[in-house]
This record gives sequence, structure tokens and C-alpha cells, in this order.
Amino acid sequence: MTTGELRPDDASDPAEFIELLRDLKERSRLTYRQLEQRAAASGDVLARSTAADILRRSSLPRPEVLAAFVRACGAPDQVETWLRARHRLALGTYPPTLPGSEHRPTDGPPADPAPVDGGPADGTAAGSAALEQTTGARWLARRTPLALLVVGVLLAALGLGFWIQRTNGDEGAGQLGGPATSTPDGSPTAPEVDASPTIAPDARLSQIHPARSPQLCLSEGRDRTGQYPSEVAVQRPCVDATPPDTYLEPAAGGLYFIKWNHPAHGPGCLTIRSDDPGRNLLEPVVKCSEANSAQLFRFEPAPSAPTSYRIRPSGTDLCVGLRDDDTEVSAEAHVEPCTDGADQVFLVDPRPTG
Repeated sequence: MTTGELRPDDASDPAEFIELLRDLKERSRLTYRQLEQRAAASGDVLARSTAADILRRSSLPRPEVLAAFVRACGAPDQVETWLRARHRLALGTYPPTLPGSEHRPTDGPPADPAPVDGGPADGTAAGSAALEQTTGARWLARRTPLALLVVGVLLAALGLGFWIQRTNGDEGAGQLGGPATSTPDGSPTAPEVDASPTIAPDARLSQIHPARSPQLCLSEGRDRTGQYPSEVAVQRPCVDATPPDTYLEPAAGGLYFIKWNHPAHGPGCLTIRSDDPGRNLLEPVVKCSEANSAQLFRFEPAPSAPTSYRIRPSGTDLCVGLRDDDTEVSAEAHVEPCTDGADQVFLVDPRPTG
């Protein structure tokens, strides 16, 4: 089945988008129970109550829920079209304040994402804040065994968290291009900032998607070669991408920290490794500093689309891409020479915080 005359790219607001989803379900002639069964057969999680909730509400479903719904309705070849349309509408509702972006925040309230687990949605501000900010809920959303959660919390309490506890001068936390000492206009940068263990008020809760695979998000994983044992940034299905939560935190000179906030390990800044093993991979480091250019990134609008970006490490001519141009889940993000490759183009999808 295809969407036929359904054109999600033509939707001018979330309400029209949801109406098109209703039409898609109607054309499928499937009940909510059948949608749940078809999703499970495809390896997706789509509870019947979640599917029904998508069509009852006027807000955009989360990307992974939308993808599961469209596949279950019998249009797997149209998933990318629906995700692209959803992303465009999401930017209109919560546009990222990134350098070069022509989009600005609107005065309207943020959309409330549909629950993945089929549970009731809490439409209150407190409920939304709890959904997005309560780290325990995000940990459980990843279906991590309770025993591992307890161990992680205990290790964090003892100061033995798995994330790298380096200071700026330690091995591996390389100064790519040297310390950032001034802004592009020549004015001094702000003094060194130890951004841990907090998330700044102006940090923006976000998801970073490879533009060619918007159902995937950059999140924590491991080096598939096994040579570097610590957590690094990889692409993985967005439904399993939290924890950690990802924040874009402004720094001086139009640069950004990419921060992860983990329920057991706390906040950490993605940092480019300068040494082997794991050279050029991105790992979370607890010590965050504007003096460390390996932690600072510029979001440069990509020519391929007005809502897409290339992520450029400060002080270099390099770009963040995916190792070996890999499209597979768990492909590692790393720093490499800039090309026109699709693996170096990312979408930034700000998420509501309540």
C-alpha cells in the first residue's frame, strides 16, 4: 500500500498532519488491535491505546511512534516522507535557535508527545515536565534491567560513574585546533566554565538525527571494534535513545556544548578523542570548559535543506559524520574531513520540556 493522494508534506500545521494520519488509517481498513499486531510483527512497539491516542490529539507524535504507525498502516515505503513532514512541522513549533537558522520560537505552547508505552498521557505542565526531565522515567523507557539501574546509581553515588572523569589536560581530551581564546570578531571568550554537574537554564533539550535516517538519534553506545571500551556517540533508534537526554548548551562565539544528562552518571559534554584507541570518536566527559575546543561545536546550515546542519568542531576544518558512511544502527559518530556526504548532515529536533 502507498499513501496515494495523501501528501503529508502539504500539511500546514499539526492538526492537518493528524487528519492525514486519520485518512491513512482509514485507507488501511485496520482496527487498532490489528495495527498493534502488525507493528509487533515488524519489530515495532505500538500499543493500540497509543495508536488511538495519536489520532485523538492535535499534537505531533514522536518520530519513532509515527514511523511504527505508518509501517503498521501498510506504507513502509512512505515512512521517510511522513518523518520529513513531521520534522518540518516540529521546527515550526519549537524551532532551534542555532546559528544561521531563519526559524525562531513561536508563542504557542509546545506539542505534547504521544506516549510510547500506551499509557495515559498527562497533559498538565507538571506531567510534561516529569516526562521530559525525570531521569528515572527516561532510564526505564530504555527497558534497562532494574538491577543495572541500582548498580549504576550506587556507582554514581560513590563517584565511580562510567563516564570519563577527565579534566582538560588529561590524556585523550585533545585540544583540536588549540584552546578557544577569542570569538570570530576578536573579542575574548568567556572565562573557563565548569559546566558540571548542571545543565544551564539556556540549554535546549533536543534530539540530533541523521538527516537521511530521521528515525535514528545520536545517543550513547560502544565502539563496535571493541578497541575503546567507554561510552561513545552512536546512532540508534530514537525509541531507545534515552537515557541520556541530549541538550544543546550555548557557549561563546556562537558555539555549543552537546551535553548528555544521564540518570546515573549525571551531565557530561561530548568531547572529541585525540588519542588511540578511539581517536576522533565523541565521548561524554564530565569536565566541560569553553577553553577546550574539543567540546565546542558550530551548527552550520547545510545547503541540502534549510532545516539541516553540518556539525563543525571548533577551530578545525572537520565535520561530524558517521564512521565509514555507515547507515547501520550503532554506527559511531566521529570527526572526519568535510565532504558533501549525507552522513554529515543532521536534523536538530528540539523537544518540549513542559
